[in-house]
Amino acid sequence: MSTAQVSFSGAGFLDFSSLRGLTLAPARLAIARALVVFCFVWPFFNYNLVDPGNMTEVNFVPVFIAALLVPEVTLREKWPVVLALPAFAVALIWANPTAPLRLAIGIIPLQFLLNLTGHLRERGQELIPPNLAYRCLQVFVGFCLLQTVEFNFFHVIPQGLTDLLIALLPRYSAVPYDDAGVRGVQGWASEPAGAALFSIALALVAIRQCPDRRWRVLAWFTVLVLLNKSVYSLVFLALLSLCLLFTLRRKAVALLALAPFGAAALFFAQHSKRLDELQTNMISGGLSIESNKELMRFAQMFFPLARFPRIYVPPILYGGAVMEPMGLLPLLAGYGSIAGLVWLGCLLGRNLPREGLSQRLLLMTAGIVLLFMAPPDLIPAVVAFSIFLVPRSRPETAFGEAIACAPGGSLERV
Repeated sequence: MSTAQVSFSGAGFLDFSSLRGLTLAPARLAIARALVVFCFVWPFFNYNLVDPGNMTEVNFVPVFIAALLVPEVTLREKWPVVLALPAFAVALIWANPTAPLRLAIGIIPLQFLLNLTGHLRERGQELIPPNLAYRCLQVFVGFCLLQTVEFNFFHVIPQGLTDLLIALLPRYSAVPYDDAGVRGVQGWASEPAGAALFSIALALVAIRQCPDRRWRVLAWFTVLVLLNKSVYSLVFLALLSLCLLFTLRRKAVALLALAPFGAAALFFAQHSKRLDELQTNMISGGLSIESNKELMRFAQMFFPLARFPRIYVPPILYGGAVMEPMGLLPLLAGYGSIAGLVWLGCLLGRNLPREGLSQRLLLMTAGIVLLFMAPPDLIPAVVAFSIFLVPRSRPETAFGEAIACAPGGSLERV
C-alpha cells in the first residue's frame, strides 16, 4: 500500500502538492460515482427546464460530467478510443449531421462505465452501492401502486409532488392514459415503457449484487408488470423468469417448472387488455410500419439493421416523427457501419464472461435491453450491462451460495 509523503520546506511551510494527490483523486472519484448513481435512480429529466426547446428526455448529462472529472478512468484503456475513431469518421462523413453526436452519446457512457466499474472493483467497491438497486425497485413499485390507487380509486398523492413531477419529468401524466385502464402507470419514468426499462435494469443489478434475493426481485418485478401493463414489461418478465429458472441447481426441476410457468404466462397474456389492444391495432392498421404506430419502435430497431452496411437515413413518419435508431446495436450499425460493429465486437469479445451459465443468461437479458430495446443513453440499462461484463476481483460464486453486501460497496462471502 502506497502512502503520501508530506514534506516541509525549510521555512516550515507545508507542501500541498502531496496532499492534493492524496485527497483530490478520491474526491473526484466519489463525485463521479455519485453522479452515475444519481442517473441510475433518476433516469429521466425534462431538460426543457434549463434549455428551452430541448427535447432530450434521458438523464445522461451527469455521466459526461463524471467522465470529465476522472479522465484517468475515462481513458484507462486506449484501444476502445482508437477503435471508436473510424466509426465517428464514418458518421461524420456520410451520415446526417446529428449522427456523430448520437454515436458519442451511445459509446462514451458505456466505455466510461465499464472503466469505472473495473476501477472500483479493483479497490473492493461496486459502482452501485449495496442494496440500492433492490430498495429503489421496491420504492418504484410502491410509487406505481400509489399511482394506481390515485388513478382508479381515490386521491393519495399530494398535489405538490404531482406538480413537481410534471415539471421535472418529460411526458409525466397526472391522469390515466385512457379511461378503459388498458395502459398502466409510469412511476417516475417518462412513460410506461420507460418504467419497464428502468425496472428491469434495477432488477438485474439487484440480482447481480445479491443473488440470494433473486426470487424476491422477481416477485417485485411481477407486481410492477401488473401495475405497468406495458408490452415491454411482459417481455422482460418472461426473459427474467426464464433466466432465474435456469439458475436452479437441478436442471430437471427447471425444465419441469417451465410447464406451469408457460401456463401462467399464457393465462396472463390472454387476459391482458394491452395485448388485446395491440392485436386490434394490428388487425385494423396492418403490419405496415407506415400505417401502424404500434410498430414504430420496431422500425427504430430494425430499419438501421436492414440497411447495413449502408449508412442509415432515418425516415420521417406520421408528419414529423423521425425514426432514429433505438438500441445501441442499431445505432452502431446504422451510423457507424462496419467500424461501429467492430468496436462493439471487440468490446464484447474482451469482456464476455467465460464461466457461469446463470451469469451469461442474465448478461444476455441485459444485452437485449441495451442493444435493442432501450435508448443507448439510458444509464440504468448501461449500468446493468456494464456490471455483468466487468469481472469481479474475486471469484464468482454460484447462485446457491449466500452472498452478503458489505458496507462501502464491497461484496463478501458468508
